[in-house]
Amino acid sequence: MKKVLGLFLVIGLLVSGCGGSGDTKDGADKDKLTVLTNAGYPPYEMTDENGDLYGFDIDVMTEAAKIMKVDIEWKNVDFDAIPEMVRQGKGDVAIAGITPNAERAKKVDFSELYYTSDDMKNVVLVKEDSSIQTEEDIKGKSIGIQIGTVQQLIMEGMEDSYDLSFKKLKSYASLVQELNKGVIDAMVVEKAVADGLMEGNDGLRYFYMESGDELTGNAMIFAKDSALKEKFDNAINEMKENGTLDKLIEKWFE
Repeated sequence: MKKVLGLFLVIGLLVSGCGGSGDTKDGADKDKLTVLTNAGYPPYEMTDENGDLYGFDIDVMTEAAKIMKVDIEWKNVDFDAIPEMVRQGKGDVAIAGITPNAERAKKVDFSELYYTSDDMKNVVLVKEDSSIQTEEDIKGKSIGIQIGTVQQLIMEGMEDSYDLSFKKLKSYASLVQELNKGVIDAMVVEKAVADGLMEGNDGLRYFYMESGDELTGNAMIFAKDSALKEKFDNAINEMKENGTLDKLIEKWFE
């Protein structure tokens, strides 16, 4: 899905968080957890007219926190900064449509998957009147990708064989503007994100990618060896068993 974790990151040290005497360095005994996310990624994380966060991931984390009986403090940050912030103790946990894989797991710990779906497949988003109809048609084109995402890794792996050039920005909203202005020929995003972007932008369409689709699902991330992983895994499994996750999936994706 959305995100490539550990891309361009340097090895960092987890530092102790500030708090009361009951705090541990990985936040396991905190009464309030700092949660990092990156809004502008519908339907996972968005902000309303008041700047308040809402979306599928926001609801998932809120429900998990209720089970764990902890308060949460949200920090909306650049996506590519999230892994290092978690590693340095500037956030206890992150949720931002993150896809785990073995390479990223060398640098951070992942929770149990809390969402898997065909909506996570990658698509090519173009203007309705674009001549681009298939993956072969993107050869020699300018492609928009969000910095730090799975899509960045996939497309950079196709750069030479497809003669691609890239526009790399921090937000999908900015990339859509570049697409509408003709600065880029296409964007590569996951299906659920494309659906969300099209709701507020007329004149767009998409088709499925055939290459590089090895996504597995979404997970939260923690510093290596954080005791929070087990606590959140238990909460996620409880939400699966009691139907909470099914209700949230129906709310945001069906």
